[in-house]
Amino acid sequence: MTTPTLPPPFFTGKHILIRTLSPALDAPLYHSWLQNPVFLAYKPYLKQLCPTPVQLFSYLSLQAEVQPLSEIEGLVIHKKTQIAIGMIGLAGIDRFNKKAEFSAGFVYGHGTHALWEAIHAGISLSFEHFDLHKLISYVSPDNQQPLKIMQRYGFKYEGCLKEEILVDEQQRVDLHRFALMRRDWPKSRFHERLKRIAPLSDT
Repeated sequence: MTTPTLPPPFFTGKHILIRTLSPALDAPLYHSWLQNPVFLAYKPYLKQLCPTPVQLFSYLSLQAEVQPLSEIEGLVIHKKTQIAIGMIGLAGIDRFNKKAEFSAGFVYGHGTHALWEAIHAGISLSFEHFDLHKLISYVSPDNQQPLKIMQRYGFKYEGCLKEEILVDEQQRVDLHRFALMRRDWPKSRFHERLKRIAPLSDT
């Protein structure tokens, strides 16, 4: 039995690098993060869908076999410590209409510059490398920080989806839907802010 090798990074910045998620290597860590309320907003349904690391491994492996990929996830690694600090992802990739759901989730304790650099890189790669026209983000009403960012920095509000996500056996939550268009990204207030606090080498 061969030992899985680390996928090469597809982004390397000043504070972080991002590599493709490896089901064989990363499922236990990913599963442990799903138990953390700080991270759970990233994909709240996965905790119920995959209650064990083995089930999460099977889910991730199945997603990796779908061609063309409908879901892409990147593990964010802090360069100085080499510790995984979070994930960025594209889900529901619609290649004909060039749109996808963008999400990011992080664990505590690694500094804001690393987090913002990861978000900056994730959005830029979505538009430039994956050639998407539209990024969609879903935010629950109680996830205050991203909700404030969406509202403050001019993301297009597309409505509230009532009781959209089942987060446990008794609780369903609403989701606010926001969109960011590729044509708006270069001159958006959010892009300007990210260029100031977490510039990328090519922006």
